[in-house]
Amino acid sequence: MHDDDLSPDERERFRTLPRTLDPDDSLEERTVRALRSAGLLRSAPVRVIRFPLSPAWIGAALAASLAIFVGGFGVGSWLEARHTTQVVAQLHEQDATRAAALVQQTGSAYVSAMAALASASEHATSPSDVSQGREVAVNALHAAANQLVRLAPEDPLAVNILAGMRSASRTDSSAGNSRLVWF
Repeated sequence: MHDDDLSPDERERFRTLPRTLDPDDSLEERTVRALRSAGLLRSAPVRVIRFPLSPAWIGAALAASLAIFVGGFGVGSWLEARHTTQVVAQLHEQDATRAAALVQQTGSAYVSAMAALASASEHATSPSDVSQGREVAVNALHAAANQLVRLAPEDPLAVNILAGMRSASRTDSSAGNSRLVWF
């Protein structure tokens, strides 16, 4: 193809084209490689970091590894123990709430039973009909007062109930005709 075969518009377009091409990215690499192979350019020195593997260095590395392991174990144990303490405290709080509800329920049943016993004693023909119930009620009250003193040793109400029961039991035992019912 010659310039004569082109139209004037095509010739104008050819004239506006750039006369040089941009080199591709591998040009620099090829040039550096050619200069090194010709001996005009030395290769860059490779820096190698060498660690001395002396017994002291190995011992220090093992000691540091062991310290990190033991420290991590200790911190993990402490965090878990703190969490376990919170869980146990919540369980005890729930147990105390349940125990308080059970004491309330049992106390209400005790009072109801005592009311029934009092009602039965009004209609009883002889005192021996209700004596066993009275004795069981006194023993239950004594056991409850003992537990209350264990729970709150400084509570004057529980201490006075126990003192009154002791003096009453001495009076009853001196009479000699009391009967003890264990349950």
